[in-house]
Amino acid sequence: MSAMPKDHGDDHGDNARSPEDIKELAALARLIGYARAAAEDVELVGAVHWLELAIQAVNREILASPNMELVAPYLGTTTDSRSTH
Repeated sequence: MSAMPKDHGDDHGDNARSPEDIKELAALARLIGYARAAAEDVELVGAVHWLELAIQAVNREILASPNMELVAPYLGTTTDSRSTH
């Protein structure tokens, strides 16, 4: 999967992504969230910072999609809500 949406030849210039692309981005956001939680657990402050930036970028890509309603059920799973204390 590329960072740029595929050109389907419709010349609308929008950021249309397929439902599979959106699901992959949501899965990537979850993966980054898990990595961020692990970095927090071992107090890797620098890694936490960069992972937070990465998850923000992925979430921006998801939210920029015009077919946002397809991924709405997945957004709740992209944040880390576990308590480690």
